[in-house]
Amino acid sequence: MSNRDPIDLKRRQLLILAALTGVGSAVGFSLKAFSEASHSERHSQPALIGNALGNNKQYYTVVADWQGKAVFKVSLPDRAHGVAISQESTMGFTDAVAFARRPGHFFQVFDYLIGEKKTLIHASHDRHFYGHGVFSQDGRWLLATEGVRGTSQGLVGVYDVAAGYLKVDEWHDIGIGPHEIIRLDDGSYAVGVGGVHTQGREPLNLETMQPTLTRLNRNGVITSQVGLSDKKLSIRHLGYNHDGVVLCGQQYRGEPDDYPALIAMQEVGGELINLNAEPEEWARFNHYIASIAVVDDYVLATSPPGNCYGIWSISQNRLLELNSLTDASGAISHNGYFYISSGSGETIKRLPLENTLANQSHILWDNHWTAIPK
Repeated sequence: MSNRDPIDLKRRQLLILAALTGVGSAVGFSLKAFSEASHSERHSQPALIGNALGNNKQYYTVVADWQGKAVFKVSLPDRAHGVAISQESTMGFTDAVAFARRPGHFFQVFDYLIGEKKTLIHASHDRHFYGHGVFSQDGRWLLATEGVRGTSQGLVGVYDVAAGYLKVDEWHDIGIGPHEIIRLDDGSYAVGVGGVHTQGREPLNLETMQPTLTRLNRNGVITSQVGLSDKKLSIRHLGYNHDGVVLCGQQYRGEPDDYPALIAMQEVGGELINLNAEPEEWARFNHYIASIAVVDDYVLATSPPGNCYGIWSISQNRLLELNSLTDASGAISHNGYFYISSGSGETIKRLPLENTLANQSHILWDNHWTAIPK
C-alpha cells in the first residue's frame, strides 16, 4: 500500500536542486520569455497569491504579479497550503487568508494590497484545519474545512469577518477528512471530502474510506453527496467551469502499481464521470492531483510528485497534452490563459493549446495559486 507524502520536503529539495542545474524543466513544447507578456501584465501589481517555502524552514505567503514575481511576502508561523481571497467590492476590505497545511492549527489574515498582517486565528483544542477555505459571496463569512481531532469527522467552520474572524457556527455531517471547498456562481459550495481518518498525516482507515464530492447550499445544507466506484480514490482538490460542472482531483490510496483515473467531473444532480487517459499516462501523475484550473472547454491539472501537468477537453473527454514540469504545483485561469507555478520556481503562462511562456520567479511555490478578483 502506498502512503507516500506527495509534497515531502526532502523530495522538493532534490527537485529544486535538479531544476537549478537545468534538469527536469518543462519539455515537449515551445518556450518563450515572459517579457512578451502584454503591457498591462508587466507592472508589479498584485495579481495572484500562493504559499511558498523559504530557507531554513521559513514559510511565506507571496503576493505576486502575473509573471509570478513577488510584490511582497508575508511570513507565516508554519507551512501553509491554500489561500482564500475576499472580493473588495462586497465588504470594502482586501483580506486574504492563508491556511496551515493539514492537520493545521492556524490561519493568517492579511491585506493583499499592502501586505499588512491582520489577524492570526488558532484552531480550538479539539479542531484542526485541512488547508483550504473560501469567502461567502457577500464577503460576510469565511468558511474553512476542519476536522475533529481524534476522529477526523469533517465540518465547515463559519467565521464572522466583521467580528475579527470570530467563529460563529459549524456545518456538520460533511464526512471524514474534507479538504478543498470552493464557492460556485450561485453562492453555493462544493467540498472535496477525502474520506481518510488520520493521526497527524498517517492514514488509519484506508480499508473503510468513504470519499465524496459534496455540494451544499449557501446556508450549509447538504444538497448532494456523490462518490466514485473506487473507494481508494481520496477526493481532494476542485475546479469549476462556471457552467455548473465541478471537477475533482484525487489522491489514490490503493495499490502502488495500479493507476486509475485521478480526475472526475460532475454536472448538477449527476454522477461523477472520470476524465479519460491511458493507465500509463495516469502513472505519470504518481497517484496525486494538486491543482485544477479551467479555461472554457479545457481542464489543466498539476501533479507535484509526478513533475507534470495535463490538459483535457471536457466536451471530448480526452487528454490533449501531458507535459513535464518540475514539481508542478499551482494552477489558475485568467482572461483565457492558464497560469502554472512550480516548487522549482518556474512559472508558466499559456493558452490551452499553444503559446507557452515560461519564467523563473525564484520563488519555491507550494501546491496552490489563487487569483486576486478584479
